[in-house]
Amino acid sequence: MATTAAPLSSITTARAGASVDTSQRIRRYAITMAFRTACFLLAVTVAHGWLQWALFAGAVFLPYMGVLLANQADEKGLRKPARPADDDAPQLTTGPEPEYVEGVVIDDSETVSGTVR
Repeated sequence: MATTAAPLSSITTARAGASVDTSQRIRRYAITMAFRTACFLLAVTVAHGWLQWALFAGAVFLPYMGVLLANQADEKGLRKPARPADDDAPQLTTGPEPEYVEGVVIDDSETVSGTVR
């Protein structure tokens, strides 16, 4: 009967923590909304003609793009883990076999003033 090995995880393929993921999402959304605000302000104050309409279009569609970018999944942890080492690959060992010394163990609580109870 063959057994299947559980998938291996590696620290290099692990996903970032939830706090890191949240801060990255907030940063992406804030940058997109900053561009939206800039588009709107430039369309109202400076631009004329086709550029004004292009900036208005950017101000309208950038919130949609901001949400898409903010909800973008972190793909780092979705890669397949590295292939496990072959059975004939060098393995870690515990070292040489320990040496055992034969003898008698004397409990100190049984001896009082050199005499055994």
